[in-house]
This record gives sequence, C-alpha cells and structure tokens, in this order.
Amino acid sequence: MYVCMYLEKALAIKVEIGDKNGEATSYGNLATVFISLGEYDRAKECLERALAIKIQIGDRNGEATYYGNLGTMFKSLGDYDKAKEYLEKALAIKIQIGDKEGQAASYGNLGTVLIFLGEYDKAKEFLEKALAITIQIGDKEGEATSYEDLGTVFISLGEYDKAKEYLEKALSIRMQIGDKAGEGSLYGTLGNLFISVGEYDKAKTHLEKALAIRIQIGDKEGEASSYGNLGTTFISLGQYGKAEEYLEKALAIRIQIRHRQGEALDYANLGALSQLFGEYVMTEDYMEKALLITRDIGESDLEFKTLVILQ
Repeated sequence: MYVCMYLEKALAIKVEIGDKNGEATSYGNLATVFISLGEYDRAKECLERALAIKIQIGDRNGEATYYGNLGTMFKSLGDYDKAKEYLEKALAIKIQIGDKEGQAASYGNLGTVLIFLGEYDKAKEFLEKALAITIQIGDKEGEATSYEDLGTVFISLGEYDKAKEYLEKALSIRMQIGDKAGEGSLYGTLGNLFISVGEYDKAKTHLEKALAIRIQIGDKEGEASSYGNLGTTFISLGQYGKAEEYLEKALAIRIQIRHRQGEALDYANLGALSQLFGEYVMTEDYMEKALLITRDIGESDLEFKTLVILQ
C-alpha cells in the first residue's frame, strides 16, 4: 500500500537524522494506517515504539497520548481490561500536567470501558467527571458525548427516565451544533429505549426520525439499523405487513454492505415474524440462514436465540 510505503520512508529518514519526536510521530501515523487495515498486531507494535520514544525524550503529553491510543485500540478489540490499564495511565499523566481536555477524554473513554466491564457505578462516576470538565471548558461536542454515555449507563441500570433525560440533553446539543450523524444516532438510541419500556408509538416516531437523517447523510449501516428496529417495533404494534417490509429493507442493505451480524439478526427477526404467520417452512429457512452466519462469525448469543426459535 502506497501510504504505508511513504510513511515507512518518512520513518527511515527521521531515524537517520536522529529526529526522535518525528520518529514517534511516524510510528503513530503508521499505527493509524494499520488499525484501518485491521492489522492490530502491527499497530500495537508501532504505538508501543512511539510510546517508548516519548518516555525516552520526556514528552509527558505525548506519552499520555500513546497510552490513550493503545487504550482505545484495545477497547475496539474488546480487550477491556487492557484498555482500562492503558487509559488509567493516560489519565494519571493528564491530571499531572493539567490537561483538562485530555482529562475529559480519558474519563470518558474509561467510563465507556467500565460499562463493558459491568462496573456501572464507577462508569457513572468517571462519565460525570468528564461531563463536568467539558461543561467547564465549553466543549459542546464532548458534553453531548458525556450525556449520551451517561444515558447508556442509566439504561444498563434500568433507570429509563434518567436515561431519557440525559439522551435528550445530548440530542439537543447535537442539533444545536449541527451534528446530523450524532442526531440520527441519538434518535435511534431513544427509539430503542422506548421499545424497552413498551412505548412503541414513541419508539416508531424516534426511529423514523433516525431513519430520515441516516438516509439524508448516506449512512447505510445506520439506515439498515433503523429499518431493522422499526421492523421489530411494527411487530410489537401488530403491523406485520409493515414489519416484513422494513425487515426486508434492513436485510437487503446489510447484505449489500456485508454486515454479517446485522444480516443474521434480520434473518432471525424475519423467521420470528414468519412463525407468527404460521409459515413454518419459511421460518426454518430464515433461522437456518441466521444460524449459519452466527456460527460463522462466532456470535453465540444470537446463535442461542435462533436455536430457541427453531425448537
């Protein structure tokens, strides 16, 4: 790949002339490319080399940055314990050097990692610290993200009214700053929240708003998600024809963009819908397709739900 080739040439020059700071930057740039290519072992190696240089030259801010980058990479890989370890190191340095923006980012990243680890009280504490700092420094985007993450925590805790309050605050800010993608995402999250509490008409309204925005901005993955969630909402509302139409639209997009997990979910939902119609041959066909994909991608939870319906 040409990008890697040019970055490696830049790295070689930085090493040759003894530019340690530039060398670290080159390693960081290479890591970004490797992450985009899914080559995480090479990305980790580059980030660790960049980190070692920053420690060597005494660049505390750079050191914190690469601890943070390693943390977010491990988070994306689902290695939450490792992510927590690196993000805590980044946070400690950010506090030490008085970097308020960096502190907010570290508290926020740690908060979301703690959600995945099931440590909801600790996650709430860290996200509230992130929120306080973002408000203090006037970071509206960071403030919206903190409200949204706190909403997720309250959903996990079953505190739906509190979750709704925080998600609506996040939505208001996203609309204020013109973040259409964020706005669409929040309408989707609120729609799913209303599904959880059985308020299907409200869910439908919010999911339709999410869908309209995602079509407008060309977010195919989000569009498919909205169609899928609307499909399950229409099932709950007893509008089975509409449910089938939306689930088929979700499935078509997911096949197109090769979103295997979503594809399996759509097949499973269409199978459940066919079962309601008493179309058992169709049900078995959809469920076998869902099962094939779940086993292929190692999605054990969805595989279990599919097997339950097949019984």
